[in-house]
Amino acid sequence: MLRKSSFTGLLLTALFAVVSFCLNKQFHYVEEGGKTWEKAQRYCREKYIDLAFISNQEEKDEVNRISRRDNVWIGLYRAPSPPTEWKWSGGWNSSFRFWGENQPNNKLGNQDCVSLWKNEMNDYQCTEQYPILC
Repeated sequence: MLRKSSFTGLLLTALFAVVSFCLNKQFHYVEEGGKTWEKAQRYCREKYIDLAFISNQEEKDEVNRISRRDNVWIGLYRAPSPPTEWKWSGGWNSSFRFWGENQPNNKLGNQDCVSLWKNEMNDYQCTEQYPILC
């Protein structure tokens, strides 16, 4: 019985943490030298929760205010299969997008990561180094 109650307490604590995160979502702009998308993801997961994911217009407006119209990595990437599916760093599908003109264009055939540039989503090579939005 004690084991079941401990599990229930742990489950409730985890659920509370997730709900609190969703209700109090904060974005963090990290400039320090720029990083590749993969290093940016690792950094955000170590210091915060993950690269930024943007799920509605209100969050987009907040991100636009923070990102300073510079190139800045966010958590959107092209999943390896199917090749046209865009996912957030946490693994869930993306439904709210705001691509720049003629984007995504997959220039050179390997632009699988997304950066915000002038407040719009653009696909870039994941090896480019940009500031981060966690």
